[in-house]
Amino acid sequence: MKLIAQSDDYGITPGCARGALEAIRHGIIRNTGLFANMPWAKECVDEISPFLDQIAFGIDLNASTGPSLLGHEALPALTKEDGMFYGSRENRAMDTDENGHDHLAAVSDQLEAEFEAQIKMYIKLVGHTPDYIHNHAYGTATTMAVSQKLAAKYHCIWTDSVMKKENVAPAGMGWYKFGASPEKQLEEDMTGYLVSDAGGMLSSGKEYGYLVCHCGYADARIFALSSFNLCRAKDLEAVTSDAVAQWVKDHGIELITFRDLPRDWEEK
Repeated sequence: MKLIAQSDDYGITPGCARGALEAIRHGIIRNTGLFANMPWAKECVDEISPFLDQIAFGIDLNASTGPSLLGHEALPALTKEDGMFYGSRENRAMDTDENGHDHLAAVSDQLEAEFEAQIKMYIKLVGHTPDYIHNHAYGTATTMAVSQKLAAKYHCIWTDSVMKKENVAPAGMGWYKFGASPEKQLEEDMTGYLVSDAGGMLSSGKEYGYLVCHCGYADARIFALSSFNLCRAKDLEAVTSDAVAQWVKDHGIELITFRDLPRDWEEK
């Protein structure tokens, strides 16, 4: 099997970025996506630059964590007065029966403007278009449609399309305890999930596997920004473990990047 091993949220905090770098240097991660809206994005890009020939460096389009690039005046429906995005829980609370559980449908122009600003920031910092486009956390039909449109515009692979291809087997995320306290997150066992093939990825017999995780060091900033905090350290532990390295070897798994995929997989 050819495995796309992806760690999301590169640069959500500096600590999480450095944890992702460890997962690349000493683990199985070969794909990660930038949080281009963060004030420390340039610092994080500088740190990953020596590894860009070894990985696919994409972008995680984000409208629910941290500061927007365009600000509240341009994005009144997406942000608070200080320009910070509404969080995932706040966004979901605004999704009601009346708006089809997609309050962003009425303001898709704002979402598209911000997402494109993030892509342009990526290009400014990295020097080329993203190797792939991925959606962060909070998602609706509108966030998906806008991301897909921009992936086509910039001729990028869009991960949602990859996941749905007939010859791709997603690993799933069954090891996560969604909504759990930090203490409960320490009980998560990604290693056991993978080596036991709990998600059925290997047993599917498909050509490609697709694994999404969230590696990182748990710095103070991540506790303020995300309920996904200590799980990042557990994911890092798993992908750099001897057990997972042996699992890759035993099953003849080839670690690949999005850049290794057929070019006709780019969104059109």
